[in-house]
Amino acid sequence: MTSESSNTDKSTLLFQQFKKGDPKALEELFHRTFPRLVDFASKITKDAQVAEDILQDVFIKVWEKKDEIESINIEGYLFRMVRNQCLDYIKFIKVIGEKDFELNSLRKFEELYRIDFIRDEPYLLIQEELKQEIERTIESLPPRCKEVFLLSKMDGLKNREIAEKLEINIKNVERHLARAAQTFKERFPNDVPLAIIILVLKNFF
Repeated sequence: MTSESSNTDKSTLLFQQFKKGDPKALEELFHRTFPRLVDFASKITKDAQVAEDILQDVFIKVWEKKDEIESINIEGYLFRMVRNQCLDYIKFIKVIGEKDFELNSLRKFEELYRIDFIRDEPYLLIQEELKQEIERTIESLPPRCKEVFLLSKMDGLKNREIAEKLEINIKNVERHLARAAQTFKERFPNDVPLAIIILVLKNFF
């Protein structure tokens, strides 16, 4: 079983538990999906605090309407709720003229996040293509650069921890990470956030 299917199964189990009225299941689902959802909402609203407020409101509504929800793909359901509230916020802000939003550019981010949250066949194909391109990019890195990059992005080690583990200077760690970041920037379009690349890495590698 891949980590992606395992994650999906876990979310489905949590969905079934909170449908039965288990608040701890909803809390765990919140912690599992919050980083990705708030990142998406922040890019749409251009306001981190507004994004967090939207997520809080969405999860309150999900709990209140748990008896009415029939969606098995709870992560996709949450994504759609967050998306809709973000768009409502944008419409309100555009009316009062506080910020300028270009919806066409926002759609690029939405498509990328749908890859993660909505398990439709076309998006799974896009995800597979993205995974293959990430694999090729990682393999193109020099051996030490690749090792440092994976320790940082996959294992979550801090620069100091990587330096100690590999017995190299912390400046060398920073140099390798900068080189890896530049390589990804050259290989991927500007509208593919690094957060999505890391997400695909953790799902498949």
